[in-house]
Amino acid sequence: MPNRRPIPPIVPVMLALGTALAGCGGEGSPTPSASTSASPSANPLSAIGCATDDPQGVGELTGAWAGSTGGVYYIRQVGDCVWWFGTELDDILPGRTGQPGFANVAAGRLEGADLEVEYVDLPMGDVLGGGGLSWTYVDGRQLLLTAQRGNWQAFGDTVLTRIEGRPTPEASASASPSP
Repeated sequence: MPNRRPIPPIVPVMLALGTALAGCGGEGSPTPSASTSASPSANPLSAIGCATDDPQGVGELTGAWAGSTGGVYYIRQVGDCVWWFGTELDDILPGRTGQPGFANVAAGRLEGADLEVEYVDLPMGDVLGGGGLSWTYVDGRQLLLTAQRGNWQAFGDTVLTRIEGRPTPEASASASPSP
């Protein structure tokens, strides 16, 4: 039997970390070029790559939405990619964690009237959960939750309703740029 050196314990850890980063949009994951749209099957968590399509783009879902249990969701759509920040916190105290209520972020893709997102609660609130959500976009004014995936705490809002008009590209262009 040939003489084998043992694998240092750090090697499997580094391999696992590299695999995780590749699946979550890390440096090792495929990203679309600026001239092509990302394929949802390429890497469903690489939604950030869509920002290269049209960083000033304002999709149909862009705007503020009210949740059926009191949350508010600020949604941004560029191409078929969607991101949101949702919360029910009345007063967000900077730097404080565990405030009563939830705060979450999500990223996903819209295909026709079907929206698939992965979300995670932030420690800003006292709810910590996450998972996958399937929504159906109805009548240009509502998102209806149709399925949840994962074994974390259940998502509370089952209907999101638009609470203000959709921003226009002109309004986006006149706003100050992000820091």
